[in-house]
This record gives sequence, C-alpha cells and structure tokens, in this order.
Amino acid sequence: MKTKQMFPGLKKLLLPLRPTTGSPDIEATRARGLFLQPAIAMTTRHRSLVDFLGQVSLFEGLGRGDLARLARIVHERDCADGETICEEGRPGAALFVVRRGVVEVVSRAAGREAPLALLEPPASFEESAAIGKEIIRWFSVRARGPVSLLALGKSDLDALTVNCPLLASKVLIRLAGIMAMRLQMLIDAEILREAEEPGGPKP
Repeated sequence: MKTKQMFPGLKKLLLPLRPTTGSPDIEATRARGLFLQPAIAMTTRHRSLVDFLGQVSLFEGLGRGDLARLARIVHERDCADGETICEEGRPGAALFVVRRGVVEVVSRAAGREAPLALLEPPASFEESAAIGKEIIRWFSVRARGPVSLLALGKSDLDALTVNCPLLASKVLIRLAGIMAMRLQMLIDAEILREAEEPGGPKP
C-alpha cells in the first residue's frame, strides 16, 4: 500500500501549462524542487515560538533547549497584504519561515507573471541565503493577506557557530541535507521535463 506523501507548509503548487504541449513549464518544475519539503509528523499548532520551531523541517529532531536558543536569535517580521518579501533578480538576504498567513511565489516569464506556489506555516524558503550564497533569485515572494515570518541570516548562523558550535553544526547539517534533497528534486524534474518534450531528452 502506498503512503500519501505530505509536504508541510505547501498549501498549493500552481503549475502554469505550456500552450503548445499542455505540460508544466520549466519554472513550475523548478518550483517543485524548491518548495516541496521532506515529510514530518505534524501536531496541532502551538502558540509559543519554541514549539513552532519544532515543527519546521530545518529544525526537526532538535531538543527543546536547542529550540529555545534558536528562538532567541531568529528575527520576527510582519508583512501587510501584497507586500514583497523577496524580489526576483536580487540575491537572497536570509532564510525565511512562514509562521502565520500565506505567501505567494511568482516568477516572470515571457513578459508576464506566473504563479508558482502558495506556502503556509511551517514552510521555509531562501535556505541558501542563510549560508551566504548570494544566488540571484529566479522568483519573487509576496504576502497574501497579513503574514508573520521568521528570518535567520548568515550573521545569525555565524554568531551561533561561535556561541553554540554543536547546535550550529546540527542546523548546518540539516540545512545541507534539505538543499541536497531539493537539488535532486530539481534535477529529476528537469529530466522528466526534457523526456516529455517532443524528440525526448537531448544527448
């Protein structure tokens, strides 16, 4: 029997179709790899920041003491409806976690804006920014209604490495694992996209 795969925080993945082939375009297949998250057991939502952090895939498996330390260094940010959180074409500044509300991921393609995904708690995005990789974004993220976010930047992780090296190591290992998994999903999605194109994959 197949078990249903769960993707915490992914409210909806929007897949714009190609007018010629009827298959998802490259932005949509890349979105799958970027935002689908590893399955974790979800419990009822708790009000405290420490309990919430325990639901985030990146911090899965950390003890309550470690989560409390993280709660002291993350930055909380509130966004109004329609406010841009990340802008396409600019490098990432921090890792974000959606604490409350819903954010929309969009990308410009062929002169128009294409919706890619809707993310809700406890989804995270921009993971590479937390380790200082100034990768130019190929997507924008904006608030859909009032939104509360948690942010963790490279300087925060650097400070954690100095003050709590064991905890920093756990977070970095988990971060590397998530990024590797998403990279593999991107590669698989691209191979599938090429296979569905007329003529099959290129040699």
